Amino acid sequence: MIKKKLLIYYPSFERGGVEENLKNLINTFSSKVDLHLISSISQKDIKGISNKNCKIYNVKKSQILNFLPSRINSALSSMFLLFKLIKRLKKKNLVVHSMQSNIAAIIVCFIANAKIVIRNSEDPIYSTIYSENKIFSFFIFFLKIVFYNLCNCIVTNSYGSKKSLTKIVLNKNKIVTIYNPYLKKINRKKFKKKNIIINIGRFRKQKNQILLIKAFYEFSKIHKKYKLLLIGDGILKNRLLSEISNLDLNNKVFLRGWTNNTLKYVKNAKLFVFTSLYEGLGNVLIDAINYDVPCISTNCKSGPKEILLNGKGGTLSKNNDVYDLSQKMIYCIKNYSLAKKKNNISKKHLKRFLMNDRSKDYQKLLIKYIN
Repeated sequence: MIKKKLLIYYPSFERGGVEENLKNLINTFSSKVDLHLISSISQKDIKGISNKNCKIYNVKKSQILNFLPSRINSALSSMFLLFKLIKRLKKKNLVVHSMQSNIAAIIVCFIANAKIVIRNSEDPIYSTIYSENKIFSFFIFFLKIVFYNLCNCIVTNSYGSKKSLTKIVLNKNKIVTIYNPYLKKINRKKFKKKNIIINIGRFRKQKNQILLIKAFYEFSKIHKKYKLLLIGDGILKNRLLSEISNLDLNNKVFLRGWTNNTLKYVKNAKLFVFTSLYEGLGNVLIDAINYDVPCISTNCKSGPKEILLNGKGGTLSKNNDVYDLSQKMIYCIKNYSLAKKKNNISKKHLKRFLMNDRSKDYQKLLIKYIN
């Protein structure tokens, strides 16, 4: 009997929620399937993979074309490795699951005549509209219209993203929504809350922390004893520091950098504010709700709105609106008991994101295409 084989393609391993989902998926996958991972994963992150049935093929980070983003270069440098592995593993009882750089993976699988299931983690339309590089993003969007229609199946992590995908994919039936296999368990402990507002994410245009700094400036005119913590790093760090200095918030707003243990900040915060211009789902919101931290999110259409149950389980703010966000922050603190009640409503629905349950959904889908 030929054993089932799953080849996971994730060429540029970074730091964030998707990487946690990837490790969770691998660690909970059935031993009846041979797992193969193509990625630039570090030795430190490899230790987070406990499934001994997973073979890892490391992609060396290289700049083939210097004018392109590093993620694109990683995809280009890994395409030959992907093609070679498909041929070596043989196509029978094999499916490729691309969780990043989907167009590169689809091209290789099309040439190799192999089955491929891709994961689309962002809203394809809004990620193009709010891109840091409009020309390049519209070119990628055009490629998605062409190549996404060639894959066997598309997994999306929110119904909002699925709705957006239906505008570019002809066969709507190939789009499947599976929430992230993210949460290990529902937290039942209670933690003392401090006068801290928190945000977690890469310092990029998408995450839009500059909006939060400006809104916090207005908020702090009324609530003077609060501090704002921004957990993360990225290319806009200096711009954020400059805005903090210009608004004379150096003693109130702090950048804490990357950490593997974000929960040490989350569990004691009084409010979590999510400011993305667009998003796939938003794992950090799930963590905040799980640790009883009321949430405000910009209404960026997809995952965050679903996590907060369209506003019944949290507060939705207008996208990229400083005044509206500051007023929502002020209102939540003033009516904190109401904010906590909303959070409790969201917490009752967190089972949607439990790791074991959603991993089983993933496995069932992928094994279907392996067969």
